[in-house]
Amino acid sequence: MKHIEEQAKELWNKTFGDSREYIDKFFNLYFKEGNFFHLEENGKLLSMLFATHHRLKIDDKIVPIAYIGSVCTQKSHRNQGLANLLMQKAESELSNLGKKAVILIAAHEGLVPFYEKMGYKLCGIEGIKKISYNNNPNYLSEYKIEKTKNFNFDLINKVQQTRNNCIIHSTTTLQLYTQTDYDIISLYKNNEILAQCVAITDWDTIEVLDCFCLKKETAEIVAKKISEEFKKDVNFKYFPDSLSAIPSTIEMIKPLKNIELPNEIFMSLNLDT
Repeated sequence: MKHIEEQAKELWNKTFGDSREYIDKFFNLYFKEGNFFHLEENGKLLSMLFATHHRLKIDDKIVPIAYIGSVCTQKSHRNQGLANLLMQKAESELSNLGKKAVILIAAHEGLVPFYEKMGYKLCGIEGIKKISYNNNPNYLSEYKIEKTKNFNFDLINKVQQTRNNCIIHSTTTLQLYTQTDYDIISLYKNNEILAQCVAITDWDTIEVLDCFCLKKETAEIVAKKISEEFKKDVNFKYFPDSLSAIPSTIEMIKPLKNIELPNEIFMSLNLDT
């Protein structure tokens, strides 16, 4: 029987379709006790998930939490409650590790009732806004962008220190971006760095993922400047004014200990709260 790690990589590939190169890099960072949780039977992997460790800034308090993701079960064992059982096991162990809450992103709206039954509540919704190429204003000439493979942690830490109700990203959780084919793009004005974002620029429509900036309007400026530079349409995340907007990301949280949580929590840092 293959080692659990190799089985886990195969299950990941079959479930999510990521390349083996990406999977290997992810596992190099996170396949270890406290991050990887699984159920097995006679050496056969049945279900698995990963938990990454974060801190949550709530006003002037910082509390340890975990993000649960990559939940998947072998096709032959689905609809048997294994994912539910595994999540309860992970939550218990994470609580023992001192985590105050766990957060996750629902894959689609249909899963929200399932997670609500498990004690999760909605805490953040992001939508997708499209920037069309050839529709960019003249003021963009004041800005310039630059590709890099490194994060400016002075900027990121400043963003995280000034925001409330947000996940604090560590160097470890951002490391995966620097090891893969994502582009890290910096925005400058008068030689001052205003933002950094993670983007996929080789797609027909560019995807802007996390964008680290202090002002709400800066995220859209980055997207417009990328559109102008690469001569492509751009999709980027934004926070809708109402929960009825069509979401791209549905964030949910569950307390593990007696803690008062805010109604809105943001995983990514692309807008000021």
